[in-house]
Amino acid sequence: MISKVDCTRLAMPSGSHEPQRDPGLKRKAWLAVFLGSTLFWIVVTLLVWKFWG
Repeated sequence: MISKVDCTRLAMPSGSHEPQRDPGLKRKAWLAVFLGSTLFWIVVTLLVWKFWG
């Protein structure tokens, strides 16, 4: 069983170094957000055009 102290230690590691991140991961995430948003608005536009066009 994990104690409360162990949970805190896992959630907030004690160390002075920053966690390492993949530099391309942030760019890929934003690209996915923008592509998803673009696809959503294209679908909305096509549905509006179909019903009111």
